[in-house]
Amino acid sequence: MNQFFIDRLFIQQDHLQGGLPLVGRHVIERIDLETGERMPPSVNQKIIEGSFSTKLTIRCDGTRVRVEGNPSRWQRMDNLFGLTTLDECIDVYNHILLKHGLPPFTKNTRMYHRQTPEGKPSQLVGNGAEITGIDWTVNHKVGKGNEQSFIRGMSSMQIGRGRKPKLYPDGNTCNWGESSTWNMTKLYNKAIELKRHLKKDERKKDIIQPERLTYINSLIEYCEKHGVVREEHSLRQSLLKRYNLQFYGAVAEKDFMPHLKEIDNAMNTIHISHDEHQSIADQLIANSVVKSRQAANATQCYALLWQQGTDLRSTLSNSQFYEHKSRLKKIGIDIGQQFDVSRICPTLKRSEVIEVSPLSVPDWYQLPVVAQSNILPFKAYA
Repeated sequence: MNQFFIDRLFIQQDHLQGGLPLVGRHVIERIDLETGERMPPSVNQKIIEGSFSTKLTIRCDGTRVRVEGNPSRWQRMDNLFGLTTLDECIDVYNHILLKHGLPPFTKNTRMYHRQTPEGKPSQLVGNGAEITGIDWTVNHKVGKGNEQSFIRGMSSMQIGRGRKPKLYPDGNTCNWGESSTWNMTKLYNKAIELKRHLKKDERKKDIIQPERLTYINSLIEYCEKHGVVREEHSLRQSLLKRYNLQFYGAVAEKDFMPHLKEIDNAMNTIHISHDEHQSIADQLIANSVVKSRQAANATQCYALLWQQGTDLRSTLSNSQFYEHKSRLKKIGIDIGQQFDVSRICPTLKRSEVIEVSPLSVPDWYQLPVVAQSNILPFKAYA
């Protein structure tokens, strides 16, 4: 089974006693003109640059400490595979906080409801660090040259609660819920992404050491050979608070997993049959979606009309439309989307036409080692 790792982590912690050093690019002091009272200072974020052009941001206004970035990528040439636990990521961040004279992020040991203005719902807060955003990532091996076909086939499906796909023109990336404050999901061709980053470094005329260039090219060849498609889930603050996943130390990695199953569920429904030439009606019966040939033929009829461009919403009543939509989604056809012959792949199978399997770590791959990544020198720039 594929193992998810953390690709991005935004985290903060309040120290109500105050008195912490200000850390940022600049600070704005504010004074209430009516009372003359000094207000809390406003500090913007400071960008920290590490080895291999990696970056994190840090900020402290005297009370709140915040770090944003990708701990799995910090001071590494790549992050094809990364850190799998929150503790490892926090170890990376705490090393940076120590360098700036700031207290480390700590685990929550107690949660309580904070007093709020009248008419506002109470807020549950903890006595430790709060996660405000986290990305979980996993790699899929779909076979050499199958990346675009796989992504296009998946882009024919809505996932979750009606989150519509956005397929990019080059066919190498598809997003669901891009502007959502809840959860954004993405599939993309990893080899293409590595090539783009390499070209970006070349355009900036960055000096790429020969051993680094050799390593990155080996990664690109490895991803192309196995057809690596990366799956990412950006869990945002609204979702984290809804399910109380924001409290570092009070949640475990397994608590996030129920929110990372939408792509896997979609891949399972796209598995249709072992016979690519089986009719839609036969597929419905073979998968026990309907019990009678009459019902299967009726649903097949509407699927064919949809493929011909008929607007089924105006043809059928709401109840009929959603009944046939539900049946067809169980065999990987979504009539809620406009038919596109380049994207609809009703014979896409998880186990035969395009086999999806876990991506193994090659022997030569340089896995992240927190203790080593922490002691590498780094510089800060404004």
